[in-house]
Amino acid sequence: MNFKEQELLYQPVDLNYRAIAQKAYESYEQRYPDIINGYNAYQKARTLEDFSYHIQYIGESLAVSDAAILIDYAKWANVLLSSLGLPKNCLSSGLEVLMEVLDRELPEEQSRKSHEYIEQCLLMLTKAPTTVPSFITDDNPLRQVANEYLTLLLHGDRAKAHDLVMDLVNSGTPVRDVYLLIFQPVLRETGRLWQMQEISVAQEHYITASTQQILAQFYHLFIAGNKKIVKRGRTVIAACVSGELHEVGMRIVADFLEMDGWDTYYIGSNSPSNSVIQAVRERKASIVAISSTMSFHIPQVYSLIKALRSSPDTKEVAIIIGGYPFNIMPDLWKKVEADAYAPSAEAAVSLADWLIS
Repeated sequence: MNFKEQELLYQPVDLNYRAIAQKAYESYEQRYPDIINGYNAYQKARTLEDFSYHIQYIGESLAVSDAAILIDYAKWANVLLSSLGLPKNCLSSGLEVLMEVLDRELPEEQSRKSHEYIEQCLLMLTKAPTTVPSFITDDNPLRQVANEYLTLLLHGDRAKAHDLVMDLVNSGTPVRDVYLLIFQPVLRETGRLWQMQEISVAQEHYITASTQQILAQFYHLFIAGNKKIVKRGRTVIAACVSGELHEVGMRIVADFLEMDGWDTYYIGSNSPSNSVIQAVRERKASIVAISSTMSFHIPQVYSLIKALRSSPDTKEVAIIIGGYPFNIMPDLWKKVEADAYAPSAEAAVSLADWLIS
């Protein structure tokens, strides 16, 4: 395999995140003593943690030979740090210091690439926005209901939010529309509001947990046992990789597949590879749907796919991949050697049908 072919595949990068983060922090402290001396213990710890996050995203950009993952992370972090009231150059100055440390600490090829990727980031940050537009858009036909649902949950009224969407379905609105036009944009909007520091972590968790409970009710009332659904007699295993706690997107995918007649075995968040393999084997599954929201969990995605391919009982199972990092890089699914990439629940259904046709 030549170098160009290697770049087309995922190449795991083993970096000592903690050690490099500590060196970057010490370099930052030397260059900007007035800033660090003005920080309390918590702020110093967060600064060190930020360097660790920077390095993880650099590591994943190195693994996929593309700056896209690092650049997207920097855009997100820029909005968050601006919302926290930190100086405009806070992120760029940290990345500049980190770039110099990585020039010294990494092997030549990794050093060259990380330098190039960070320079691209710094250029992007000179014109990067510090706000994010709402995910409940004007072209959403159910935007008023979505906004009302979000407002009710922001005020802690889960019961009324539940009744609002249940009444909508009972009055004739398709279940799929409620998933796509209310639950999905509201959850994305919740993440945006936290990123903009307009709501607290507690509110964000409450909205997510409440929506998960309502989704469970939807499954029980409108999907499980629905005699109008024609069963295919085939099984999909739906799981989020080990360490991944963002599971609502995969839950929606699993429900859409079940509405399409699949028998879904939904494992949920933080699923160890051996558990997924065991489920595929025991359920004789035709497809595995794998999700990761955080880019630094791509190694777990890659490891799970490798494990599935190497086991005699699971090597033929079709693998559909999805989640935020795969939206950033639409060809990333090829690098981790999956069979297909689904940017949405609807796409997952179409791909599942296609893969077994």
